[in-house]
Amino acid sequence: MRRSMIGDIDVGVINVLLVSAHDWFASALQAVLEPEGFVFARARSARRALRTVETIEPELVIIGERLPDLDAAGLAHALVAGGLKESVPILVYSPNFWHEQEQAAAMAAGAWDIIKEPVRPSLVVAKLRRLLEIKRLIELTEENSLTDGSTGLLNLTGLMRSMRLLEATAQRTAAPLSCVVIGPSDPASGPDLDRQKRTAADLCHRLLRESDLIGWVAEADFGVVAYNTTAAGVTSIVRRLNQSLAQSPDGGHMHPLSAGVVEFPVPDAGTSRSESNTDRVPRIASLSRLAAAQAALRDARHGGGGIRIAESS
Repeated sequence: MRRSMIGDIDVGVINVLLVSAHDWFASALQAVLEPEGFVFARARSARRALRTVETIEPELVIIGERLPDLDAAGLAHALVAGGLKESVPILVYSPNFWHEQEQAAAMAAGAWDIIKEPVRPSLVVAKLRRLLEIKRLIELTEENSLTDGSTGLLNLTGLMRSMRLLEATAQRTAAPLSCVVIGPSDPASGPDLDRQKRTAADLCHRLLRESDLIGWVAEADFGVVAYNTTAAGVTSIVRRLNQSLAQSPDGGHMHPLSAGVVEFPVPDAGTSRSESNTDRVPRIASLSRLAAAQAALRDARHGGGGIRIAESS
């Protein structure tokens, strides 16, 4: 496989989505960038670009001017709204006749930078390398984060870490603790999946308690771990979310929700700390209970939807 260096990082080939109706611009960019390890997928219209972006997962997007169906700002906005990863740089080509307002509109719509005329090869290559370094730093930060950047909910690592702490607290206080994994009965993919996730996150932020742990378990499925709440209580949470979803204009993206529920075993209030060993909850215990709730959700989906209660040891 061909290799290329971005800074000190060996990144291999770099997939670029080039959206341009003009052959001369496309040819000029390819002549400059292909020797540097950039591989191009060409789209001649905004509509085609929005379809292509789902299949090639570009690391860069470059948009030319005078597309037949959208201007550069409109396409940049549509890509961002359609679920293009926030870490993917979008660049817009600015011909000499563009005014400052047009460049500003493209930046406001989601473009990271402008390629100005005349196209200077060394400057373009240096600019793209720098943007790819920034992209990698963003992705490394997201990988090490405990939250999902696009929705604000915990990611699986954050959910697991917080879950163990909450489980230890519940055991020390002999309080009930329950977990529910919730997801659309018919999960989508691509941009529709991103819309489902944003809708789910909005419901959680609006309807759930601040004391509830909420995080992503799988692409379409989120878990809610509720302190001092029984299985019946988290079942009510699912019903409340579905009721709100049915009344929401965004409900068509993911209605109805199915769920798998597991209630954690809690020691008797009279059990001593040394007997119950609550100082530390093993990771495997929390993970197995989360997996049990997810398996119950899977059973609910196979059965046509609804809520399933799982046993937890």
